[in-house]
Amino acid sequence: MTSQPDTRSSSNAADTHATAFPWRAVSAGWLLLILVTLPAVQLTGPSAGSLAPVELMRSLLFLLGIYSPWLLATPGLWRLCARWPLGMGSDARAAGKLLAAGIGIIPALSLMGWMFGYYLSQLALPRALPDSWLHAVVATSLFALPTYVAVIGIGQALTYIRRYRRRGELLAQAREQALRARLNHHFLFNALNAIGALGYRDAERADAALAQLGELLRNLLQSEPFVALREEVAQTMAFIELQRLLQQQPVQVQLQASADAWDARVPSLLLQPLIENAVRFASTSDTDEATINLQFESRDGLLHLQIRNPLGDAAGGMGIGLQASRERLQAIYGERATLHAQCDGAHFQVNIQLPLASGEPAA
Repeated sequence: MTSQPDTRSSSNAADTHATAFPWRAVSAGWLLLILVTLPAVQLTGPSAGSLAPVELMRSLLFLLGIYSPWLLATPGLWRLCARWPLGMGSDARAAGKLLAAGIGIIPALSLMGWMFGYYLSQLALPRALPDSWLHAVVATSLFALPTYVAVIGIGQALTYIRRYRRRGELLAQAREQALRARLNHHFLFNALNAIGALGYRDAERADAALAQLGELLRNLLQSEPFVALREEVAQTMAFIELQRLLQQQPVQVQLQASADAWDARVPSLLLQPLIENAVRFASTSDTDEATINLQFESRDGLLHLQIRNPLGDAAGGMGIGLQASRERLQAIYGERATLHAQCDGAHFQVNIQLPLASGEPAA
């Protein structure tokens, strides 16, 4: 018996991952801005046009000091973007709040940056604090307005990307859950109809099939979204046992699997709808025993699953299970997974390729 997944812990892990601040990338961005700004400062500063190493070092240290408070304040500015995001139906209010915050933030960061940069630059060649330092701070604040807008713009873009990505993850989860529920309802409807018909012919077998169906449903309700292939095969064999009770013709299974394929994680209820189709096809064949061949192996970083069965009189590709399984794999894995079905003479064959992994696929 499997336990219910702890959605709270996975949600907390996702939130932690989403809020991790990329200090290296942000620091590299600010350093690039400093290097780009350095020539302009060197040409317009007190020692305009001088290429002396001391003067270059002074300008570099001054810029490092100017932008250091902005670097340290970037996480907080981006949190403001997450708190007042644009594109949520109240853009004017959010923009007004960000501009109002900037009225206090820009002068404060400019003052701290200018003072820190000035005193840091004195390590190369000491100078006294100029009389016009307050005027310089005001001018720096005005020049910092585009910097503030740029940082807020980047923060808004990142907030939108995270929101868009999370929305896509939730939509994919909702679609996968809907398709899984669709398969469950389809399976339950078919099983109950078959048991009802069997009850008129063999009440004892119908009771046994009903008990087997109850066990299957209990396992389905308690199953995790992703299980090891060995667990999925065990659930599938229980389903085949139910079909043996419902079908007049015996159903045999031949299974071949590589050792490393058993531990691969697959979506729960992956094989059952395909096996249901295989049993239906095989039961209409002219042979005395319907044999379903299952082959599972890992190769080139992919998990290969093959289901092969006699086609009989049934038309290949009929039923809800095949299309719903294809749509479900598309919702979970995107282009990384494929499902191909084809008629091969008197046999019907389904081939599935999944990314080989021991955990759930990344959202």
